[in-house]
Order: sequence, then structure tokens, then C-alpha cells
Amino acid sequence: MAETMRAALIRAQWDPDGDPAVAVDVLGGLVEGVCGPVASVEAGRTVFDSRALGTAYLFCASVHKAVDRHHPARLPAHRGLPIAEHLASVQPLLPGFHRRQQEVLRLLDQEFPRHE
Repeated sequence: MAETMRAALIRAQWDPDGDPAVAVDVLGGLVEGVCGPVASVEAGRTVFDSRALGTAYLFCASVHKAVDRHHPARLPAHRGLPIAEHLASVQPLLPGFHRRQQEVLRLLDQEFPRHE
């Protein structure tokens, strides 16, 4: 699980000051790469038995809520916004997401050192 999450975090290359549409697309892939494999109760237990895996999962869950225009946890007035308005609302969050992505990757490397 750690290797899958690490690979998704590394693969998700984007510029926090670049095109927000590109960032949202890349972050969507990151969310799928990290949260997708946690589709069972057993996988969930494994994730939340680890500080690093749990942190990676919760980070991506929060990213998902922010970048998915139709996420059910978004306020009704913010669901389904036109894409330009949605991207404008996400853009200020991107530097923090980028910083946090790097922090989560470091935490995974600490708890689960890379085998090179």
C-alpha cells in the first residue's frame, strides 16, 4: 500500500503556480492513485494503522473534496459551478496542496523507506 501511494504522489507532477486546470487534472489522478486502492474495510484498517498511510489518505480525501466540482460534501451553492468559477475557487488552495503533497511523501519515506 505504501509503494502504491508513494508512486501516485511521485507521479503527480504539477506546478502550483501554473494552469489550475492542469493541476486539478493531475490532482484527480493523485486522488485515484491513493484513495482508489483503499476500497475495502481491510485496506482501510491497514491504512489507518499507519500514521503515514492514514495521513496520505486523508490528504487525498481533502484534495478530492476541493477539486471535484460535484463532490457531495461541497456546499450546495458550490456544487456544479461552471468550470472557470470552480478553477478560480481552487487556485488559491494549490500552493498549500503542493506543499502538503511533499510533506506526505516525506512522511511515507520516513515510515516506509524506499528500497533502491
